[in-house]
Amino acid sequence: MRALPAKMRLDKQPCALWFVIFILAASCATSEKTVEVPKPTHYVLEEAQVILANHPYPNQHPIYVKIFSGEKLLERRLAYRGFDMDHDGYIDMIEYLDANGSVMKTSYKFEPDQDLKLPSH
Repeated sequence: MRALPAKMRLDKQPCALWFVIFILAASCATSEKTVEVPKPTHYVLEEAQVILANHPYPNQHPIYVKIFSGEKLLERRLAYRGFDMDHDGYIDMIEYLDANGSVMKTSYKFEPDQDLKLPSH
C-alpha cells in the first residue's frame, strides 16, 4: 500500500486532525510553570529597642524573628517578649509567642541569684 500525501490523509481522516489538535492543546496546557511557595531556609533573631517603664512596671525587651528563604525575607514577627522586673538590664521573665502573637509559654527567674539570670543582650 502506497503512502498518501499529508493533505490527503487529513482530508480522508478528520479524526487525525482532531488528534493532532488535542496533543498540541494538551502540551500547551501542561507547559505552564507552577509557582511554588518558597520554603524557609533560616531564621534570624533581632532585638528591638527596649521599651523603658517606671517602677513598678517592667522594662520590655521585644525580640523579633526574621524568616528567610535564601536571601528573600518571608516574614518578620514578634517571637519573644522579655520583661526586666527589677530594671537591672537582665530579662527576668520571657514570653514565647506563636505566629498569631498569643502566649504559648512563659519562663521566669525572680531569685536574686546572679549566676542564673538571662542576659538581655
